[in-house]
Amino acid sequence: MLTNQTCIMKYLLYVTAVICLFSCKKEALETYQGKDGVSFFAYTYQQLNTTAVRSYSFALQSTEKTRDTMYIPLRITGKLSDGPRTVLLKTAEGTTATSGVDFELKEAIIPPGVYLFNYPLVLINSAGMASNVYRIVLEPAETKDFTLGTFGQTPGNDEITEENFRYLKVDVTSQYIEPAYWGNLLTDFGEFSAVKYKFMVKVLGITDFSLEKIGSDGLLNYPVTLRNALAAYEAANGPLLDEKGQQISFP
Repeated sequence: MLTNQTCIMKYLLYVTAVICLFSCKKEALETYQGKDGVSFFAYTYQQLNTTAVRSYSFALQSTEKTRDTMYIPLRITGKLSDGPRTVLLKTAEGTTATSGVDFELKEAIIPPGVYLFNYPLVLINSAGMASNVYRIVLEPAETKDFTLGTFGQTPGNDEITEENFRYLKVDVTSQYIEPAYWGNLLTDFGEFSAVKYKFMVKVLGITDFSLEKIGSDGLLNYPVTLRNALAAYEAANGPLLDEKGQQISFP
């Protein structure tokens, strides 16, 4: 049988535990106050992190363009919103392109309830791009709705690693430049050169040779078509030399 003193002690312990519980909940809730964050987002296999460079060339588009839009994946870290919000990117150290001449950065509206979205980076085919490759180093700018988000890798769906990061580099030009994905094509197409790429575009009538675009059939058949076309060219004109004076070939 419990004594009155024992009952009082248990009651006091219960009251103390309840007070602590509500105090902890209040403190935990308070840690979520403040602005939500925004950061660049990619799946790690896409190699869009700070060590990678996205590239764009007006020369590689199917039609002649004076302006185009590159969509940059971003992620919100924090609470979802039931109203629209604005996000903005800004340039960081290392940028050689000129805002308003080579590109434009404007506030974009994020729809309610969205945590992944694409920011529209407007690229301009300026006169200087005919002889230069300009770099744009981007980072999220603080707005009335957002500050810098969290960074790092986290496991995603189906064990695919996701990555949030602060800076993204974009190279833009109107020359034939090496695409970021070319490393996956070395075995089938050989080393990159601007002259080789231009030859490939002329023969095959496409400008995007990424694996996502050409598929396994293109990876198997395009090198054969290119070798045959190159043999016909050499028979009529002699060796095709690249911009460094090296003879072009396909594996």
